[in-house]
Amino acid sequence: MSGETKHRISCLEIENAELRRQLADRPTLRDQFAMAALPVVFERYGAAQFDFQLQATKAYAVADAMMEVRDAKD
Repeated sequence: MSGETKHRISCLEIENAELRRQLADRPTLRDQFAMAALPVVFERYGAAQFDFQLQATKAYAVADAMMEVRDAKD
């Protein structure tokens, strides 16, 4: 393998690692579903309780249910 080819492979590996890092920082579909459910959870359970960990847990429970229905459709 030539030096130029090795250099190009090295550059592509660096670019690949950067793209993977950027993708890892993006919200997943589950995160997006939980974000969409959060206003309803606050309305249902009341933001005045200030138990935000409970609110987040419930939002993710809704998101998990949404993911199950989505996966069952396929």
